[in-house]
Amino acid sequence: MVLTSGDLGRASVKMQRYFEDPDFPSVISYEREFEEGTSGSTRLLYVDSMAEVGTTAATTKRFLGSLRAFLASKEARRFIAESFEEDIASDGVISNLQVRRPRDLGAGPGSFDVLVTARILGLRTDLHVAWFRVERVLGFVSAVGEPGSPVTLPVVRRLARISVARMIAELAPRNTGLPTVSGASAVGQTLTASSGSWSGSPTQFAYQWQRCDAAGAACTGVPGATGQAYVVAETDFGSTLRVAVTARNSVGGTVATSAPTSVVSGFVDTFTGDRVSPFWSLTTTGSGPTIVQANGQLEVTLPAGTSLGSDGYANASALTTCRFPGDFDIQVDYRLLSGLLPTDRITVGLDAAEFTGEGYSGQHGLFVHNAGGNNHGIATHFPHPGVYGPPYNDFVPDTSQSGTLRLVRTTTAGVTRVTASRLHGAPWSFTSLPYAAPSSQAARLSVWTNRAPFSAPVKVAFDNFRINGGAISCPPG
Repeated sequence: MVLTSGDLGRASVKMQRYFEDPDFPSVISYEREFEEGTSGSTRLLYVDSMAEVGTTAATTKRFLGSLRAFLASKEARRFIAESFEEDIASDGVISNLQVRRPRDLGAGPGSFDVLVTARILGLRTDLHVAWFRVERVLGFVSAVGEPGSPVTLPVVRRLARISVARMIAELAPRNTGLPTVSGASAVGQTLTASSGSWSGSPTQFAYQWQRCDAAGAACTGVPGATGQAYVVAETDFGSTLRVAVTARNSVGGTVATSAPTSVVSGFVDTFTGDRVSPFWSLTTTGSGPTIVQANGQLEVTLPAGTSLGSDGYANASALTTCRFPGDFDIQVDYRLLSGLLPTDRITVGLDAAEFTGEGYSGQHGLFVHNAGGNNHGIATHFPHPGVYGPPYNDFVPDTSQSGTLRLVRTTTAGVTRVTASRLHGAPWSFTSLPYAAPSSQAARLSVWTNRAPFSAPVKVAFDNFRINGGAISCPPG
């Protein structure tokens, strides 16, 4: 907390020590003396810097106030002048010694400076003695200038403020464990910050959420986002988020910043509410299929008695009311609740329904699929003029009863492709041939059949639908 050689133009350290102060009730006291230093352009022959940790802030404040009141009296200043003269008896080398009244130092509450002047070989010489405090720490700086060169108050103030800054840094809260952020980093979800762990007994915490780029860099504060909780906004899509926590005590504040979140996805639906989100439009075809939000998931049931509709199929599906006008990255988890998969002529799928203007024009998708015969397993399904067939349908034998389905649409140099993959369960991946991209697409979750009735009901759950990338265009309201 005291000055260093670097603060004084690399002055030489003459002495440094711990000491006991008989006049001030301190826990610990430390002093460092320098010779031949500088402060800016001012040359200093001697500098003494001390810091003493008092027992309480009130005791230190009271001591500093009493010391200033004592030095304000003529009797005290005369006594000090006489003591100086006795200590430096100089046979006329030093003369005309004067101790001035205390004046405000400007280095914190109660800080003050006392200027002592004398003539050395006829040249005025300045000696400053300054006291200041931060909470319970008492600080002291004295400085002697070259004969004939004045030492101004701003020079001493600068040295005192350096010491004050070190005291504040030492006494202010120190972070011992970074803040953390919990919650899903997705539009509409709530993130919650922990304050982290601190020493220095902070009494209050302030929060500022920051938006960063996808790599967690170039962070800027989110206007108005100063609570411990933050609802992820649409403007955060594609970015990462972090929180800066300022811990404060009676001395000052210290900032610690959490690690960035994962890249904010456009939407996450865990299907945990009491009704389906307006993000989805639910439909059924044929007689028997149902689709409901229940048990924290989206449940689709095709009963054994299911009958086909007039178009020759039966299904239950959830279609997003929002559209993807460009490339995207979407995925969903699925799990068989009852029945068998693969089951003849039943598919469980995630597909990107395509629209030209407002009209439906086709789909790109992937399915847990059984098309009958030997086509058991997983299929990707891409639009093709005429009859669907190789290489547009590819099948992978698989008996997994759960997994994670993912669709990624990419456009490079005007060429659009969709990659269909499964991340969990038996992993696999297919990429479509180039195709002409539609004007917009929506995501669809579905269970579909073109053969009914069948012997055993099939019940499938979808969960954790998420949009990891891509622009979203939603209808008003």
